[in-house]
Amino acid sequence: MAEDKLAEGARQFREKMNAGAYKEAAKIKSDLGLPNSMLQDAVKSAYDANMKKGDYSLAAELAKQYDLPSDHRLEAAQRSFYRKIDSEFYRAAAEYAKEFGLPEDMVRQAAIQAFNKSMSMGMVKNAAEIADDFDLPRPMKQEAAKKSFEQHMQAGLYRKALKIAQKYDLPEEMVAEAEKKIS
Repeated sequence: MAEDKLAEGARQFREKMNAGAYKEAAKIKSDLGLPNSMLQDAVKSAYDANMKKGDYSLAAELAKQYDLPSDHRLEAAQRSFYRKIDSEFYRAAAEYAKEFGLPEDMVRQAAIQAFNKSMSMGMVKNAAEIADDFDLPRPMKQEAAKKSFEQHMQAGLYRKALKIAQKYDLPEEMVAEAEKKIS
């Protein structure tokens, strides 16, 4: 009886996967406690279909969610990563690379590009956050922090400038400059 229920659940799961109804398929898996091993063929077919369509992020997510071999997850994730890079979505690419366990040099490459793009557009606060979030080299953090400090000082946001100076360990004279303006 229990085997019939599992077999029926696996059939329903396969139908939902074939239809591209992945959330519904996941609900069936969850509700019936279906083991991944019973679902591998259906998931692999959905993975292949998404790879063929160029939906690499979706394919990578399926591979991750249903424990397909790591080379499947990595292949799809790398293709999605490079698509994000080509579209100049560097921060998204860096976060994606981190989430999917892509090699550290890929994460760093995207994070540096995101940092440089933010700096060139004058989005120094964003650049400082990127440098922090992805543990970029200290000189990059300092460069963004100094520019952010200067912007806040020019705008009269002395308390925020002070926080930046303290957070990023900027030179003592910058801290003193902000403290002087506050008092």
